[in-house]
Amino acid sequence: CLWSLAAAWRFAQRTGRNLVIDWRGSCYLDQPFTNAFPVFFEPVQEIGGVRVICDDQINERSFPGPFFPAWWNRPTFDCVYRPDEQIFRERDELDQLFQSEQDCDANTVVCDACLMWRCDEEAEREIFQSIKPRSEVRTRIDAIFRELFDPYGG
Repeated sequence: CLWSLAAAWRFAQRTGRNLVIDWRGSCYLDQPFTNAFPVFFEPVQEIGGVRVICDDQINERSFPGPFFPAWWNRPTFDCVYRPDEQIFRERDELDQLFQSEQDCDANTVVCDACLMWRCDEEAEREIFQSIKPRSEVRTRIDAIFRELFDPYGG
């Protein structure tokens, strides 16, 4: 998710778009309509000059079409199930768009496919330095680190 976020951030930065972090339906939560980003990370208003929308009101927002990839222009009912082949196709379409250094005519670009390792190191660094785990998540990370790594000299 973080690598895809970095790739999407870079695209938003290059094209002057807003970045919406909408991680509803996450496999990391039992609540399908809860945006996972604010569950795990502190709220953020901007990253590297790009306006970010990631609040809990995401369910009440509507995003203007047309959409890219084209799959997302279908009626909502048709988009409930996306076969793996479609997800892979979207990944490739997004990768081509992001690597092209171009923009597209779509009002909303949906980055809902794993784009691991499809962004530059500067974008990764910007994301990793700009987002902070929530305190309860940080506490758990620190406990796991102490349990697994401190006995071996950190």
